[in-house]
Amino acid sequence: MLPLHVHKSDWRSYDQIVHHYDRVWAARFQPAAQAMAGMMPAGCQPRALLDIGTGTGIIPAIFSETFKTLQNIAGCDISLGMLQRAKARLANLRAVAADAAALPFKSDTFDLVTAGFVLSHLREYRRALNDVHRVLKGAGLIAASNWTSTVDDYSQAWSGCLAEAISKPEAERALNEVAPLENYFSQEGNLEAAFTESGFSVIHAGAVDLRFELTVEQFVEDRELNSGGRLGRHLLGNDAWMKFREEAINTLRSRFGETIHYSRRAGVVIGQKSAASV
Repeated sequence: MLPLHVHKSDWRSYDQIVHHYDRVWAARFQPAAQAMAGMMPAGCQPRALLDIGTGTGIIPAIFSETFKTLQNIAGCDISLGMLQRAKARLANLRAVAADAAALPFKSDTFDLVTAGFVLSHLREYRRALNDVHRVLKGAGLIAASNWTSTVDDYSQAWSGCLAEAISKPEAERALNEVAPLENYFSQEGNLEAAFTESGFSVIHAGAVDLRFELTVEQFVEDRELNSGGRLGRHLLGNDAWMKFREEAINTLRSRFGETIHYSRRAGVVIGQKSAASV
């Protein structure tokens, strides 16, 4: 999540991509959320769930289908556009505009807190996890996911095109401003360490491999929604960006053909509020 002062017209704001988010990215986030739900401990029967950085509400929707015991479902985000879409997806969702590092909930409120691909967006992730610890009931659970470190020819080719258009430092700045800890949390063990230092016992650590078959156009559409793509469009302007987009499609097509077989691995860690800290 981004600082609360980020305006919806700012290139960093997820309000900028809300109308394309589900169409382009739901295919990756839905199976990741389903895998997270499947990794919850046997006998898990949460009644109250909070999803931080909820986006368009994919995790709450899937968890509400998986865990019929849920009665109180809340999702917080700083993007009002995302929250509106989340509310449309799940009518009984309590959509709350809030910063993950300052949760507006009473202590001991939730049985389960989820955070799908969001901790990497938080410079103050320790404050956020400490606040999650506060709002969880005794022995409550936290489940979080993050992309693991990956290098593939397709992404490198796209990054090369983008660097030529806006410069490599600008492309790196984009990631640093939107997801400053993406590289940190992509490294094995760092998500578990963050849980431990915030008073959680790690009870499960797993991964899910997601594979996609995309046309070159679909791959570029995917890439232009991420931080580098959004900054690129902002810097170049719409007309120049569309020209760049066509050139990138042609470059990728010449190297890889019409179809891209793309894969990502997501790490999932589940923790429990330690009895000693309750």
